[in-house]
Amino acid sequence: MNIIIGHSNTDLDCLASMIAAQKLYPGYDIVISGLLNPLAGNVVSFYITKLSFKGPADLKDQQIDNVVVVDTRSSMRVKEFFANISRVNGRITIFDHHPTDGCDIPGAELNYVKNGANTSTMVLKLMEKGIRLDSDEATIALTGIYADTQSFTTDSVTPEDFQAASYLISQGASMKLARFFLQPLKNDYQISYFHTLLNVIDRHVIKGHEVLVSYLDLPKRVNGLAAVVEQVFSVEKADAIFAMFHCQADDSTSIIARSRKKAVPVNQILSVWGGGGHEKAASATIKKTGDMNVPLMLKEELQKLPPDRTAESIMTTPVKTIPMNVSIARAKEYLEEINHTAAPVVDDEGKMVGMMGNKNIRNAEKAGCMETMVPAYMNKKVVSINKDSTMREIEKVFLENKYNHMPVIDDSSMLVGILTRKDFLKAIHEEDELTELLQTR
Repeated sequence: MNIIIGHSNTDLDCLASMIAAQKLYPGYDIVISGLLNPLAGNVVSFYITKLSFKGPADLKDQQIDNVVVVDTRSSMRVKEFFANISRVNGRITIFDHHPTDGCDIPGAELNYVKNGANTSTMVLKLMEKGIRLDSDEATIALTGIYADTQSFTTDSVTPEDFQAASYLISQGASMKLARFFLQPLKNDYQISYFHTLLNVIDRHVIKGHEVLVSYLDLPKRVNGLAAVVEQVFSVEKADAIFAMFHCQADDSTSIIARSRKKAVPVNQILSVWGGGGHEKAASATIKKTGDMNVPLMLKEELQKLPPDRTAESIMTTPVKTIPMNVSIARAKEYLEEINHTAAPVVDDEGKMVGMMGNKNIRNAEKAGCMETMVPAYMNKKVVSINKDSTMREIEKVFLENKYNHMPVIDDSSMLVGILTRKDFLKAIHEEDELTELLQTR
């Protein structure tokens, strides 16, 4: 018996990867987890007459020759399958896209491709071999790619993800059905938990990162909570969310986490409880919680985060300034020399007293006052930011003010740098490199 398996709590990417793998390995049986993510469960229910699966219990007393594992390389996440297998006579082949170090499945051959979705890797292999899919298979695969890349918006998205999606559409994948399957909250109880979760969220600022934390005590285990957490996260402006759900029935606590930035790698934070996933999406389950104070333990882990980037880490310094005792004509020449549209104006002691920009100069030109001293036309009410301001605080200042150049000052109000909107956007784009720099300091 040859089998294809994926991780426990099968999600859409895992489900689609298994279906694509079966096209690569004809004759292999798909063995599906006893626990399905609700979105994956919806797909299975609608295609129940087309899809054929076995369960973990069907592996008992079977001779297993070869195993293909998709969307994970962790032995813990495939434990329910191997618990029913006495031995594997042939090869164990893994196809995974999670950027996790190592592989602890004994004897396995790892095929790692860092695509946004594992399904993309499997589809590209189908393309290479000229293997076609029917429209239903293509639709499920497309849904898997959209789900794991969050509609191609995650940082892990690669050109190959788009290439795979394009191929699937050429194979007859239905975008309309993919949207239907990706609707997150299909059940009334999910909508109820969505509102409940919004009301119990605690907002924390940890080393400049805004983190949402919630804790709910539930009488029994509930499926579909990951979709609820994702919806809450989508409407809340925060860097990360950690939702804890304690199940009274078996005294376990599940943690579902999502993040928007590399500096808050939720998979690493939850790894202390054996959790898995990506830097931006991960989960963990703590069995037999007992007297453990999970919220306190989580808070202690969050304190290990590196500090958020500050204005000081992305500003330009030293600052090119305009002395207050020069003419507007000279200020214009200077801005042209340094190729700036504006610059801070400083007094003899180097203290900032205003800003002079092209708009101020044009006003002076219209009035025929180019030989007037700079203070007559400069902006005297200048919005500045402190060198310790976080990225979130910088964003707020830029959104609330029309200025393109933002002076950066220290605690004694001395000018120490300058920050532009372009600098801020560049910092967002280069977040990974800047975060790694901070982590090595």
